[in-house]
Amino acid sequence: MPRTPEQYEEIRNEKKKVILDAAMKLFACKGYASTSISCIADEANISKGLMYNYFKSKEELLKTILQNFINEIAEMMDSNHDNRLSIEEALQFLDNYFDLLMTRTEEAKLFSQLTVQPEVLQFFSENTIPMTKQGELLVSCFAGIQKENIEMMILDFTAIIKGITILYVFAPEKYPDERMLQYKEHLKKKFFRV
Repeated sequence: MPRTPEQYEEIRNEKKKVILDAAMKLFACKGYASTSISCIADEANISKGLMYNYFKSKEELLKTILQNFINEIAEMMDSNHDNRLSIEEALQFLDNYFDLLMTRTEEAKLFSQLTVQPEVLQFFSENTIPMTKQGELLVSCFAGIQKENIEMMILDFTAIIKGITILYVFAPEKYPDERMLQYKEHLKKKFFRV
């Protein structure tokens, strides 16, 4: 019995996920510059030629990986898609983000490693992967909390989130889940006064 278009699309999406997972793992472990399409194909257990049916280049793979993660974070911040971040949504974002860290630690670790590689930072600046939505959402939220130094407040908030992420994913034994939950509650009080 022949497959339906929906079945073909499902198979295609599953194969793309395998390729993206392989690329993310290799980019994080070997570095973006040191990872070839052939290495990714081998890790994904497919032929190099078939790789190009899914992604035109290594750059497209990188952009897709970064964009998927950024989109996931954006969805956590604006789940109702109203382009505003209320305090309630910000609190829910912290719950969701810490849950992501504690349940998908290896993925968060790989993403953290990936985003500090010079070649990847260069790629960010050259391709300007849009992160402005998150910034606009944070402005909408923090403007309701205080009228001055909103930019500094956003910088503090994002720096602390990034710092906690790095500490947790690279030294989880020093930051048990119980302690992470305490940090999360501390952030809620510090930034959102709850």
